[in-house]
Amino acid sequence: MQDPVDSHTTNSSPVIVTLADGVMQIVINAPEARNSMSAKGVVEGILAALDQLEREPELRCAVLTGAGGAFSSGGNLQDLSSKTEAQVRSQMSANTWLYRRIALCDKLVIAAVDGPAYGAGLGLATCCDWIVAGESAAFCSAFVRVGAMPDAGLFWSLPSRLGAAGARRMMLLGKEVRGAEALAMGLADDFVSEGSALPAAMAVAARFAQGPTRAYGRIKAGLRQAPMSVEQALQFQLDNGPGLFASEDFKEGAQAFLEKRKPVFKGR
Repeated sequence: MQDPVDSHTTNSSPVIVTLADGVMQIVINAPEARNSMSAKGVVEGILAALDQLEREPELRCAVLTGAGGAFSSGGNLQDLSSKTEAQVRSQMSANTWLYRRIALCDKLVIAAVDGPAYGAGLGLATCCDWIVAGESAAFCSAFVRVGAMPDAGLFWSLPSRLGAAGARRMMLLGKEVRGAEALAMGLADDFVSEGSALPAAMAVAARFAQGPTRAYGRIKAGLRQAPMSVEQALQFQLDNGPGLFASEDFKEGAQAFLEKRKPVFKGR
């Protein structure tokens, strides 16, 4: 696969997509704008990649990262400050599709975070299912620093990772959280103490790509509704569990267990 750190030198597309072994790699390629979500073509490019991820059954999961040493610096403050309330509302409405698509997609999306994941970039990372933080990763709900409130789905994604108290601290204080601290507090799922997050994220993706993707999708759907009451949890398992127990993947998994071998899941 192409190295996202250098990819902008050979490809001018704002989003670069590469495919290998059932894994889609999505690279935000606007390093001159620190991979701002406001950079031309970024949101549209990620949405197009997600369309392909959902459409093609041989694709099992995706890794989302940024080129040039940044994950995403968030929105463009100069552009946002020049807009009217109605214009901002229109832009925010359009961008909600991106966070919704990642959250609602049955396939897992892994964020490989190097450098800043600020503002809307934090929202982009936290709506993913797994976050790998590199040594340079820096997470910040920076909205309050400029007199704004969080958007980018953060009122859902941040409490789901940190609980209400942790989300409150990040949102109200606007403090930067570095990679190791992000792991300790549950904001990140993995931390790479030296070097880039991408190789570690690709290793996680390779594992997920070989796993029972239908089961992953149902787990993702259940966690999206958390916390559930006991009745909601019991109903969710009744609605979703029997279909999985009848699936080809479960039959293969059970047979492999009985035969003491590694299962070969096909996502069916």
